[in-house]
Amino acid sequence: MKKGKSSKGIIIAGASVLAVVGWWSMSGDGATAEKVPTFVVQRGPLEINVLQGGEIRALENYEVKCEIEVPTKILNLIPEGYMISEEDVKDGKVLIELDSTDVKTKIETHEIDFQTTVSSYIEADENREIQRSENQTLVRDTKQVAMFALMDFEKYLGREVTGAILKTAGLPPYIEAFEKYADVLETQANSMPSSEAAISKQSPAKNGAVKKTLPVIPASEMIDFSPFLAQKGESDGEAQQKLRQLEDDLLLHRSELGLAKQKVESSKRLAEKKFVTAALLENDLVSYDKVELSVKTSETALALFKKYEFSKQCAIYLAAYREALNKLQRTIRANRSRMAQAETKFSTAKRRYEMELARRENLELQLKACVIKAPQPGLVAYGDLNASASYNYTNSIEEGATVRLRQTMLTIPDMSQMGVRVNVHESQIKKVRIGQPVKVRVDAEPGKELDGRVAELAVLPDSSSSRYTPNLKVYPCTIHIDGYHPWMKPGMNAKVEIIVNQLADVLYVPVQSIEVDQDHHFCYISNNGALERREISTGLFNDEFIEVRDGLKGGEAVALALPKKAEADMGGPSRPEQHDGGAPKSKPSKPKEKAVAVAKP
Repeated sequence: MKKGKSSKGIIIAGASVLAVVGWWSMSGDGATAEKVPTFVVQRGPLEINVLQGGEIRALENYEVKCEIEVPTKILNLIPEGYMISEEDVKDGKVLIELDSTDVKTKIETHEIDFQTTVSSYIEADENREIQRSENQTLVRDTKQVAMFALMDFEKYLGREVTGAILKTAGLPPYIEAFEKYADVLETQANSMPSSEAAISKQSPAKNGAVKKTLPVIPASEMIDFSPFLAQKGESDGEAQQKLRQLEDDLLLHRSELGLAKQKVESSKRLAEKKFVTAALLENDLVSYDKVELSVKTSETALALFKKYEFSKQCAIYLAAYREALNKLQRTIRANRSRMAQAETKFSTAKRRYEMELARRENLELQLKACVIKAPQPGLVAYGDLNASASYNYTNSIEEGATVRLRQTMLTIPDMSQMGVRVNVHESQIKKVRIGQPVKVRVDAEPGKELDGRVAELAVLPDSSSSRYTPNLKVYPCTIHIDGYHPWMKPGMNAKVEIIVNQLADVLYVPVQSIEVDQDHHFCYISNNGALERREISTGLFNDEFIEVRDGLKGGEAVALALPKKAEADMGGPSRPEQHDGGAPKSKPSKPKEKAVAVAKP
């Protein structure tokens, strides 16, 4: 459309062109300029645009979708085109009612499974607490046994001697040290299940670096306890008491042996003088032998105690204490294993409970979604307004129809923001840019011209458009219409004129006056009653006029109808003009993109 002319002038010019074309068609064929309608080359502003037809759509839609997981039927449906008011939203007007029979059956069936899951969850939780209490009792009992073993050891040897032996063995030497050691074990036992849960989520290669280990009890080695017998502390034990007792018994028996020996010697001297009888001497000799035997017995008992019994009792007490510590560790490990199993059962039961609870809530939401109430004011439309007509026909919305999950049943468009959805042909897509101004004409309101702009333009062609016509490539484009127009409804047909360029001062001719031959553009110029075929250079174009950049001058007359080749030869030169003394350029026959676009505005 040419800028600078009024609409009336354009209409008159178009009528004149049609009249000339009609006159020429009735006058017969001819090669002279008098028989061919012409157009005087004009200079002035030229508006370059792209014309497309489209459909009015709301820019934002509220879609009511089916939230039922299984296919269900529509029982009641509000009429299409109903205008939802604010009162309808407040009163909760029902738009769609779906069949809820299957959902109610699922809820009843799931309730049985849910109660079983709740029972298992409570049982696993209680078993976990019971296991924790049992673990504490076992640890406490085992700690008590180990403490008693340490006390027995100290009772036998005394605190200082026992501490020295246990330090040599690498074990907690005193009760205070044992209590700290036991506290460390118990702390790790209580924290180990959560640590194991964290470790299980990591890769096996990292488990060794993260896993906590209990303190290691040194392996038992042969210890020479004899030196410890000579050590005496402030608090001696049973071993020292028995050692003193054995030594005292030996000392006593040796004293008795000395007295018995003196008595025997005295009895011998008296027997030689006949002062005592032989029987009394014999009795003193027997007493001496008894006392001598007692001395040997005491000496043997003392030697056996020092060499064997003392070491044996120390080894027994040490082994009992070491075994008590090992048992404490085994108890800790066993408790940790049982606690981990209890935690795993509890986590499994909890996860199952959460899944069943979510399933129950989902079923309740589905039951609630069987009755759909008015969410917002607006116009009710069936199906998906953005989908194709074939899709909405296949998935028709009506009472008795079956709908599936996430299928759009109703669409409530936002009437305050409207636009036009058009498909731009691939020959025109390079001209269109986001933000270009647009003029919109709606068929329902002839004579009204609305302003808008290009808001969205697809990067790739629409695949659905080429399903049945593979050679057709169109790009979806969305036009935003300025302002609010209450008379405008979705689905109305509209024509858009995208203003792609404004040429200020150019030469232009009608598009029907251009001939394309082997990628060259030609015009027939009226020259002294004959038609001269001349090659020209063209530029931008719209649906009526095309820019001429070289080859024509303002005021020249170009033929609006292209004559046959033979007739053109009779009237004037039929080949392109020679430039620079050379032959005209010749290229393979290929329709120029702009010329094709003119044929399909």
